[in-house]
Amino acid sequence: MKRVLLSLVGLIFSMSSHALDLRVAVWDGAAPFMIKTEQGWRGICVDIYKAMETLDPQLRFVIDEEPMPLRRIEYELQAGRRDLICGARKTPAREAGGMQFLKTGFYTSGYRLAVRSDDDVQVSSWDDVKKLGNQGVVLIMQGHGEIERLQQLGVQLDSGTPSAEQNLIKLEAGRARFFYHRDIFFKSSSFNPKDHPKVRLLPTVFDPSPAYIAAGKMLSKDVLIQLDTVFNRLMRSGELARIVRQYGLE
Repeated sequence: MKRVLLSLVGLIFSMSSHALDLRVAVWDGAAPFMIKTEQGWRGICVDIYKAMETLDPQLRFVIDEEPMPLRRIEYELQAGRRDLICGARKTPAREAGGMQFLKTGFYTSGYRLAVRSDDDVQVSSWDDVKKLGNQGVVLIMQGHGEIERLQQLGVQLDSGTPSAEQNLIKLEAGRARFFYHRDIFFKSSSFNPKDHPKVRLLPTVFDPSPAYIAAGKMLSKDVLIQLDTVFNRLMRSGELARIVRQYGLE
């Protein structure tokens, strides 16, 4: 009987130790938040996850081995097949769809427009882009959180391509005038200007906004509160700022 009880205690302990395994999706073009290397994932979000696990050993972040398009990630989060994404932009549409965001973002950055290097176009606002009419089509990642807002502004978008690399190839081929993506992506190791000599960046920074850790609607409120609590501890300790600075960001 004693042996049975000990086995049951061990089983319960084993189950509880894995109760908060959190399945993390990675979106294509997420650098420097998530950077794929031969040794696995690295980046700001990876370091944040590791630091949160240290503060709360009940948390375990299980990161997908391969990235997915943003649109598919949103489906996976809604269906409960994934729990978290890191580096997400908070929008009314995403919140209406059930995506849950931690209370505080971890880094604020803007967006840049890339153009072909032989294109002398200069724009400093979305009004400037709209004035170009059919000559001002903007490539944007499929499933991007800003698609709805930019369409409402009257910007002509091509949102049919899921990865940053594929959008850069389309830009170089003259399929559109601009490619819209986070400024820090172009500063990361995932974008090598030598690989894209036909591309240059315009100087204007558009639409600064925080990046968040976000959860699917199926994640319980209790777990979300637990994540918020640990994240706040990380921020108050100064460790979050240290992680961000480690990647050359302020």
